[in-house]
Amino acid sequence: MTDDRFMLDRRGFAMGAAGLALGALAAGPARAVAAAEPVIPPAIRALYDKAIVIDALASPDTWNVPFPPPGEMTQAKLDQVRASGITAINLTVGKPGNLANTLREIALWLQHIENHPDYFRLVKTHADIAAAKAEKKLGIIFGFQGMGMIGEDLSLIDSLGGLWVKIMQLTYNDRNALGAGSSLPDSEGLTPLGREAVARMNARGILVDTGHANPRTALDAVAASSRPITCSHTGARAVFASQRNQPDSVLRAVADKGGVVGIYLMPFLGNDPVAASRALFVRHLRHALDICGEDHVGIGSDQSITPVDISPAYMDIVRKTAEARQKTGIGAPGEGDSPIAVPDLNSARRIEIIAAELDRAGYPPRVIEKVIGGNFDRLFKDIWI
Repeated sequence: MTDDRFMLDRRGFAMGAAGLALGALAAGPARAVAAAEPVIPPAIRALYDKAIVIDALASPDTWNVPFPPPGEMTQAKLDQVRASGITAINLTVGKPGNLANTLREIALWLQHIENHPDYFRLVKTHADIAAAKAEKKLGIIFGFQGMGMIGEDLSLIDSLGGLWVKIMQLTYNDRNALGAGSSLPDSEGLTPLGREAVARMNARGILVDTGHANPRTALDAVAASSRPITCSHTGARAVFASQRNQPDSVLRAVADKGGVVGIYLMPFLGNDPVAASRALFVRHLRHALDICGEDHVGIGSDQSITPVDISPAYMDIVRKTAEARQKTGIGAPGEGDSPIAVPDLNSARRIEIIAAELDRAGYPPRVIEKVIGGNFDRLFKDIWI
């Protein structure tokens, strides 16, 4: 497989399709249409404002499809970052099949952080998360979605770790030298080289991520790791049978290892009746809590902090993105059928809305605080050295 094949991950497609997006959106006003904001109980607002809030997969820039136009940190995007109340995010900086572009993306984000010091703080150590909260900034944690860019050279784990990459996801949807992604059958799992990579990441204090792994690879990674791991963004297969959702065996194994499972806001949650809904997301979240326990579940939204404009033009871009990804073998069933978002959680304050939903479902404040960030904060502290 060639490097170009991997340039059609959603962010890579978004950058390449920015012109398409602008043309499509020219038919109507380019605006981000957020969900109607529900009333947040004062106690939940106070809890959210004081809590460490972590999204285990998100971006302050465009994500999944090219709206708003990607690349520039506009004031509108920065305003959404500030309004979100999020303390820190796991930001994907790598192109799974292209080392040169991975290095360029790391450099780009280092420049964004330097250019906007009032809004961003690079997370180099666990203490930077608390500092970001105190400074009312967004902590940026560098992470990978797939490690195809290293080929078979495990020394690059150390080199890229030296560039502040704190979270490394073993695979994307397809196969690489380390293991099998979610589009591969369970007859394939973590390779011997993948086991060596996990050991190296353990020794280096890098968090092993099994987002996008197939169940066999995820279970193999749990067994191979001497430290807790994460599945940063997934759903519960018991609630909706998508290949991008993990079965209970994986959710339980990650939790039993001391790790954290992040539940995403993606179309793979299912249809309710056309797109994923807030209620459907809460079903996945509650199922994960039942299986994993209150100390092992968090949020990995897989969303831009800026709400998206769920318009006909947007949906045309979603479909074109899904078609291109399917042709290159990195897509997943259902990607183009509905918005790449949960429409009634389409808000910069989505995690606060989730906190209110957990409160409405009867969960106590201690559990809510863990789910919206405390569990991932604890995991990062345990792993990063």
